[in-house]
Amino acid sequence: MRLLLFGLIALLTYFLLKKLLKNYQFSRKNQVIDSKRMVRCAHCGIFLPEDEALTESNHNFCCREHRELAKSDKG
Repeated sequence: MRLLLFGLIALLTYFLLKKLLKNYQFSRKNQVIDSKRMVRCAHCGIFLPEDEALTESNHNFCCREHRELAKSDKG
């Protein structure tokens, strides 16, 4: 009798865990990954999100200092 009860509890636990894991995996599949396009600083080479980069004459920079250094190197 104990063996039957133990088997029934194990079976119920198995199905409950299986259902919980299935729901967890389903919700993870539906998550939208927020990815941003990355660009490289023309001065130091660091990558940063495009919307945070400073652009000057078709080149991207990570900060004003690097943008100004590039301007002074040209002229």
